[in-house]
Amino acid sequence: MILRAALAAAACALALPGIALAAYNPLLVVSQSDPALGARTAMVIGFGQSENDDATAAATIYVPRGYGVTLGQAPGTRLGELTGEAKLAQLGGRRQEVTGAIRVDNPANYVNNTCAPGLHEAVWVLEFNVLGSQIRGPVYVDRVTSGPEAAYAAARIQACLSSPYIPPPQGSPGGASLLQAAFSVAGVFTSPTRRGSYAWNSVFVPYTPGSATPNPPNAAQSTSSVRLPVTFGMTVRRQQRGKRTFAVLTSCVKEAGSAVRGLRIAFFGGRTVRLARRMATARTNARGCATSRLRIRRSLVVFAATRVPARQAGGCSPMLAPRCSVASLAPAFLATRTRRVRR
Repeated sequence: MILRAALAAAACALALPGIALAAYNPLLVVSQSDPALGARTAMVIGFGQSENDDATAAATIYVPRGYGVTLGQAPGTRLGELTGEAKLAQLGGRRQEVTGAIRVDNPANYVNNTCAPGLHEAVWVLEFNVLGSQIRGPVYVDRVTSGPEAAYAAARIQACLSSPYIPPPQGSPGGASLLQAAFSVAGVFTSPTRRGSYAWNSVFVPYTPGSATPNPPNAAQSTSSVRLPVTFGMTVRRQQRGKRTFAVLTSCVKEAGSAVRGLRIAFFGGRTVRLARRMATARTNARGCATSRLRIRRSLVVFAATRVPARQAGGCSPMLAPRCSVASLAPAFLATRTRRVRR
């Protein structure tokens, strides 16, 4: 669920007002399954671009300082899932959904690669099919412990894509170019232990249209900031008015200690969690809180849920590419603990 929601968030963020679609305007959106401090969390890394953009040749994503990164999983280990959407030149630009998995491989098998030559700490392989052809896209991962990158990064993730402008085997099958993609990674990352905003920076390099030659002068940076921790709690107050019983539910959302205003909170109730249905909705105020009052006719299990959407942010810091593309605030998908209210 979180994987597809992150992909949808990337698509929505591309349509945010105020974003001028240039010849190349990529977007990075990062989210995590557990937004608590110090949590062992699955990360979802999402990428999106307009169908009119130049095709992407290479991507480098920097994991911000503060995150713990555990590498060395055994080859064959499945880390997560992949979902995305590709444009197929062979089919007149028709779009096709792609799904697959991400698995660990032996780094020694990729020493002579042309994308990021040399021996890497880890290699993850994105596996999916396009028009019946299996594609295995290696992703090269290294922790950053020295050099200029160590000032802002704990790890570096690199990947290259085949050009859709030339035929296979050098080019991509069917002239496929990724418009959106998101993949999940579990068992690798641990959240920072200090409250704050953590910038996942990325540098994307497009192809020169009609060729298999990357175009570094048109590279663009996109930043997705994850504000931690994200807290979402609910208080329940039982209220008696004559013979009628009510439950006054209040839920509050905060990112890194700051209230999130204008979120739509859904309040659910039922005899059990499985039978729960949405009973009310409300929007958070300046304190990040939303309140609703439910009529209680029998004992109910209640809880609240919300989605913090990806939002447009300003600028890139530090500046790692010739220009800054879209910057975003990471989405979150939240639910409170259940509470029982008695009649």
